[in-house]
Amino acid sequence: MTTPTGPPAAAETEFDLLGALFSPAGRADPQVILRGSPLPGCQYPFVRDVLRDPRFSAAAIPPSADPAFQLLQRWMIRLDGARHRGVRAAFSGLFTARRVGQYRAVIAERAAALIDQAADAGSMDLVTGFARPLPFAVINDVLGVPPQDRSWLGMVLAVLNRGFARQRDSDRTAVQAANDAAQQLLSYFAGMLDQHTAAPADDLLTALAARYADADDEDRQDLLANCVFFINAGHQTTTTLLTLGAHLLCTHPETLATLQEDPGRWPAAVEEMLRLITPTTFTAVTPRTDAHIDGVSCPAGKPRLLFLAAANRDAATFPDPDRFDIGRELNPHLSFSAGSHFCLGAPLARMHGEVALSALFARLPGLAAGNPPDITASVPIRQIDHFPVTWPRG
Repeated sequence: MTTPTGPPAAAETEFDLLGALFSPAGRADPQVILRGSPLPGCQYPFVRDVLRDPRFSAAAIPPSADPAFQLLQRWMIRLDGARHRGVRAAFSGLFTARRVGQYRAVIAERAAALIDQAADAGSMDLVTGFARPLPFAVINDVLGVPPQDRSWLGMVLAVLNRGFARQRDSDRTAVQAANDAAQQLLSYFAGMLDQHTAAPADDLLTALAARYADADDEDRQDLLANCVFFINAGHQTTTTLLTLGAHLLCTHPETLATLQEDPGRWPAAVEEMLRLITPTTFTAVTPRTDAHIDGVSCPAGKPRLLFLAAANRDAATFPDPDRFDIGRELNPHLSFSAGSHFCLGAPLARMHGEVALSALFARLPGLAAGNPPDITASVPIRQIDHFPVTWPRG
């Protein structure tokens, strides 16, 4: 655990805090930067109320010559109004309680298979051996990506995400690689939609191809961009939850013992993991009109940054906020955002946490952390490259 140090002295605005999150310390642990900040964008009531207020829109990404950021501009988290409603509606039918419930058995089966593959070795990299391939396989199944394409797709998405995480580096190598990745991804999904138009299947790509058959070029470009977003968001945040959730349980054996004695507490445990981990560290909004929220003046057109990771550790809302406490009576965390941009995939992410983590510790008794997780980014999503774990064999 990182020693609490409080926000940097120079952080006079939320944008200063964002810049500090790109530092080595901020990449490894955003709480080093955010903890104790008095800025409005770190206070739970302000963040919650702004997210729910229809006077605020998702902040647009500044115009960019980089294809990677042009792609990001079209993701549904950055859209508003009719464009946002249209794209969200195209994907939302997959996340009803009934549809998500159908994936419980799939998650359990895939989790068991990954555990069985590693069991005899007595060790694995939890990220590459479990926490990443599990949600990645499930979300690809939902969309309809052929199994033979998934290894390539995972590698290209990793390049794209690395570019986002390294966007403020003086060396533009990572961004340039992300630009190439973005173009490859858009070309790939354009081809996939054409294939599914010609040969329909029982998957989301077929439904999307039919829905957008007569769409104009702008709407089609939004669709292609959000196919990328669907795969990326559908596994990356869950990978973070599974990896850092496992680390929490490895370092809190008394909590793990409680869960093993009373499996009915897993849902509450996952909510507490989500609060502490907060896979998506921040979001940005812009007031459409002048607004006053919780005593804070928000002039029209001036973007505001909302740090979900800070709001989830606000001591005024969450007593003893750095404590891993699965018995919290109230846990209204904002890890899935709120309002019109509440995360569509929240039910599926929660199910992954409950099903996969319970299976992991039940089937590999004695699982323990090796080195701490290798956390390489906290903007826009916390990214972990490696987390070695071990367990007694046989």
